[in-house]
Amino acid sequence: MIVRLAIAVVVLVIAAGRARADEVCPKAGEKSGDVASGPLMGGNGPADFGAIPEVCGATDGLLRLRGALTIASTMPDYYGSIFAGATLRGRFRLADRTTLSIAADVFDYRYVNNGGLASNPVSAGPGTVTLQQAFALTADTEAAAYARALAPLDTGRQNGVETGFELGGGLRMRAGARWIIDGGVAVTAPLDITGGQAHLRVEPVALAEAWLRLRPSAALCGGVNMRVNAACGSNSG
Repeated sequence: MIVRLAIAVVVLVIAAGRARADEVCPKAGEKSGDVASGPLMGGNGPADFGAIPEVCGATDGLLRLRGALTIASTMPDYYGSIFAGATLRGRFRLADRTTLSIAADVFDYRYVNNGGLASNPVSAGPGTVTLQQAFALTADTEAAAYARALAPLDTGRQNGVETGFELGGGLRMRAGARWIIDGGVAVTAPLDITGGQAHLRVEPVALAEAWLRLRPSAALCGGVNMRVNAACGSNSG
């Protein structure tokens, strides 16, 4: 069993709107002025796979840029890599508490040098489709359940495909006049099919974040994301 733990960097969010203290999530047709909201920062899978979505639905678009650098130049590794990627996501509010989300990795650059053997492919894909249903638990708490599918569209894969599904839920809770608690849990099941063999992994995910409203136009956010590689299996076709 492998456990991956990531602590999100504290982020300062600044917006032009004013926070509305009388709502946890805005209703359909209303524009939220709450600066203590936005995309949750946990998850590093392709096209938002394994990233728990925000509970509050909306119709919007998002472009997320990511990068990573790994240097292990001494024995026994002799390994280095550079990663840069861009993910495009669109959300569509189908009803008051029902949201459809479509995301895709529109650009993916990976340079890998392993013992002098280098590769630097540029690719696009895969994509995901997510359907989410939210529920009002109390006046201060909103919850949501969602299902997500990973579409096997990836130009970087030459000898196989990766698909999978994800089930999870989120929670958004007001904790006083200045604090908002966000988070959730999920189970992802990515499936790799290569050379007639299918390899399935089961990975539980948990995310917790806290927002602190500093003023109506500024807030601080930080959190913790955990992923566990709990089980895996393979099947020859």
